[in-house]
Amino acid sequence: MSSFLGLFKKKKKTAEKQNNLHGKSEPIATPSLLSLDIYSHHVHLYSDPLPIISNNALAIQALTPGNDFPHTTSTHLLSGPLIEFLQYSCQEASHWLINIAHDICDPVNRRGSLVIWREQQWLLVTDTDPLTASLYRYDLPMGVTVGLAKISLRAGKSHTSTTGNASTMADHVRQRDGKCWVSQAVRPLLNSHICPKRMGDHTAQIIFATFTSTDPPPNLSIFDEIFGLNLSMTLDDLFDLYQLGFHFVAPDLYECHLFVDSDDTVDLDYTISGTFERGDNYFNSPLIHGQHASPPHPLHNNIPPPGLFRWHYLQCVIKKFGHNNYKELQNINFLELPLQMEGDFDDDGTDSEAQWPSMALDLGRNAENSVREHAEHHQAVENWISSMT
Repeated sequence: MSSFLGLFKKKKKTAEKQNNLHGKSEPIATPSLLSLDIYSHHVHLYSDPLPIISNNALAIQALTPGNDFPHTTSTHLLSGPLIEFLQYSCQEASHWLINIAHDICDPVNRRGSLVIWREQQWLLVTDTDPLTASLYRYDLPMGVTVGLAKISLRAGKSHTSTTGNASTMADHVRQRDGKCWVSQAVRPLLNSHICPKRMGDHTAQIIFATFTSTDPPPNLSIFDEIFGLNLSMTLDDLFDLYQLGFHFVAPDLYECHLFVDSDDTVDLDYTISGTFERGDNYFNSPLIHGQHASPPHPLHNNIPPPGLFRWHYLQCVIKKFGHNNYKELQNINFLELPLQMEGDFDDDGTDSEAQWPSMALDLGRNAENSVREHAEHHQAVENWISSMT
């Protein structure tokens, strides 16, 4: 686990290198646009991607940045029209952007500050400052380097077949929820995955630990019900594509934020009942954006924690506002198997090995979760969590 700690530990640069990078021209803000950057000397790039992640050590390796830096002075993280950012920040003002910047750059230690270029100087941003069409920067202490949040492309299908771990997960989620978290509809319901199942158990465990700041449950699997929730078919499609995120409001209460392209909302109304052309919503179905979401039975022991929704929400923000400079960084994407997996819906209703190339990996899950590996992993995660506090 020590290599994983490299994600969050301070790494020193020579004074000569830092001085060269700080000697740059004044930044230029684009009218009506909000942008978020970070100095590239604070960013360590990830090493070459792994072909597969089949154990904890490989998952840690994949999420541990190397020693290379981007070749640009600054790395552009987010960019978009101010008016669109304001749809999500609402009353939170700059507090919303501060939290997003932490989650992209330093989700565990949150060592940076948000600064804004104003009056020919960088000024500290406070939680209550209004967001403006300006250039913002996530400012880390001297010598601190980070690996930026990896991006989930969410490739492939997500519907569930009638057999296997995915079906068991869907049954458990349905028994726990039994209603859509947003519309309260009881049917039809789908099991929506917070993290894509192609991510695998080992990467999911690290995401859980990073964004919940708690030790993952023993033998936590990507098919555990804690990674799922019941949504209607309309909402599941959006949630699955990182176009619908749940923004934390209070314990067991979230606000739905819609992240579809702005061009798609000009003539369409996205409601909890479906998408209508503007003016055709004859039943006055409520718009998705701004609706509340809650677990139907909040006292259940295995409700997804806010930290998992926080990770999913971050992916929504990155998909909508992520700058190409960030999205095209070396090995910035999670490894998500581009293969049909157990739990993928297929129209023929078959589960042949030809259609399910990852069968051997999936059926080897129990072997991977041997008693010896569980003991070693549990202790490693405990040590890692303790080192963060």
